[in-house]
Amino acid sequence: MLAHIDAGAYASTFITKELTRLMERMFGIDIHEATEDADAQLVLTSAGLKQDAELKDEFRIALADGRLSIDANTDIALLIAVYRFAYQFGARFPQPGAAGERLLKLDRDVFGSTVLDIRETAAFAHRGVCIEGADSVENIIDFIDWLPKLGFNTFFVQFENPYPFLKRWYQHEFNPYVNAEPFDAGIAQQMSDRVDEAMRTRGIVQHRVGHGWTGEVLGYSSKYGWESGLTIPEEKKPLVAELNGKRELVDGAPILTSLDFSNPEVTPRMVEIVVDYARKHPDVDYLHVWLSDAQNNICECDKCRTWLPSDQYVRFLNALDERLTKEGLDAHICFLLYHELLFAPEYETIRHPGRFTMMFAPITRTFERSYADVNLDQLPEPASYMRNQIVLPNSLEDNLSYLFAWQKTFHGDAFVYDYPLGRAHYGDFGYLAISDTIRRDIAKLGSLGLNGYISCQELRVGFPHYLPNYVMGRMLWNPWLDYEQLKDEYFEALLGEGWRDALPWLETASELSSCDYFIAIGERHDPEQAKRYAELSEQARAVEDTLVNHVVSADDGHRAAWLVLDWHRGYVERISTALAALANGDEIRAKAAWSRFLDYIRRGEMDVQPQLDVYRVIEVARNYAGFSPKDGFQK
Repeated sequence: MLAHIDAGAYASTFITKELTRLMERMFGIDIHEATEDADAQLVLTSAGLKQDAELKDEFRIALADGRLSIDANTDIALLIAVYRFAYQFGARFPQPGAAGERLLKLDRDVFGSTVLDIRETAAFAHRGVCIEGADSVENIIDFIDWLPKLGFNTFFVQFENPYPFLKRWYQHEFNPYVNAEPFDAGIAQQMSDRVDEAMRTRGIVQHRVGHGWTGEVLGYSSKYGWESGLTIPEEKKPLVAELNGKRELVDGAPILTSLDFSNPEVTPRMVEIVVDYARKHPDVDYLHVWLSDAQNNICECDKCRTWLPSDQYVRFLNALDERLTKEGLDAHICFLLYHELLFAPEYETIRHPGRFTMMFAPITRTFERSYADVNLDQLPEPASYMRNQIVLPNSLEDNLSYLFAWQKTFHGDAFVYDYPLGRAHYGDFGYLAISDTIRRDIAKLGSLGLNGYISCQELRVGFPHYLPNYVMGRMLWNPWLDYEQLKDEYFEALLGEGWRDALPWLETASELSSCDYFIAIGERHDPEQAKRYAELSEQARAVEDTLVNHVVSADDGHRAAWLVLDWHRGYVERISTALAALANGDEIRAKAAWSRFLDYIRRGEMDVQPQLDVYRVIEVARNYAGFSPKDGFQK
């Protein structure tokens, strides 16, 4: 069978490869490339448009008399449509990686006799994921490969390259049972080039950098992320924010350090650094220009005290826009509502909103409620700004009050940068509650004046399953899907025969655990939650036989997913015991149980590497839940 594909030079090659693979595996049909549409029975065409706030991915799939045509407005939409075509014939993609695909083997006559006319447009322009956690380069590429299979179009690499996320994995931080592997900046760059190629060949919309610009002004590369233990040279101190009468790096970390924007050297330096990056990286679709990654570290000098941080930020953004325009650069800039920048400016406004996208990042919000639960007509007034004394809100109402205040001054493109799979998911042991919050949040985005969603998250978030990301991708494309049907579809694809037997356990695990408790929202001493954790630990022991029986009886294509569920059961039994003791205030018992949990996940990490980010769960438990990565551990 002959096929003709008209897309971008990079994307055309990859889409040809994917179409050939799917047609051969599903229908036993060999594909050869034709030079002209008239000679082809499969014709795929992309208009090659560049995604922006006004453009939403769309496609049409038409199949009749054995001739397939797919037309799309962007390269990534064309690839999404190829997977959507396979989905129509039973293909499912419940998790990243080749082992996560479920492709039916059908007779080629099924292709020849089927008639299709499918027209779809994405509900939102921005549908993506931002890297976090500890990742091998294979983890990152597998995840990027998975994105268009679910309807995502965007991937965000924080910093100059993914060095800090790769370093965590290859140095095996927090896991002394695994030897560190060779790793340095050169290796990271080679891996980063592979990641960039994976995005480019698929037509993925690329977001880049974020935090780190403030450190660049001081002479520190953003590629090293949250490196600390550094000291600032005397000649650079005038550029640094004054805090308590001193000008130093916050915790020795450039990324956490604010600048003195009243110093006339600061804005021009930062503008030139960003412009130089934009000039050298025209392939970046959305360049994120944020300030420091810390709160209550804003300059206290007399001049800065007269301005809100957001007024200074907007003044800088306008200077950046002016300089980019002068250089003839069309770089699109994402600016951030986060920490002090949640407080809307009093005086300054962005002069050319078409250059910018506003990103709302409510990092401290609860995930035990959804935006759908909020009465938007009864929001409180935003809190007054108190320099270096802010307390970030947990409530959705307070967070949204900041967003709405900004929307009075900025009327351009905007999306939410949210964190359900960045920390809170570790508190939902069944991953069903967090999935439900995600789908309900997405349904509300339009009412919030938001044009999409990027999830700041670990990539290894399949423990015990990847339903949260599956729901996120599918419903960002179409938020009107039936959630219960989507959930059933997912578990049937993941687990195969007997999939319904897993749901009662997962429902129990979600019901008895708590996202909020794990990320330190609410009191740490909580006897009622302690009882729920103790009950959950008992339930984990009780379900062991059911899960083991399914491991034994499952076919080869589904056994691995059942093995993960069984391994996860042991995880829940141990961490619930530790959390029950913590919530009861029994520190000695909590430390002993935590040590037992650490030993379990460290020894078993390689068995569930794509599913569980051991580094990140330990980091979150240390920073929020109240545990230590070292307590009770013996080499």
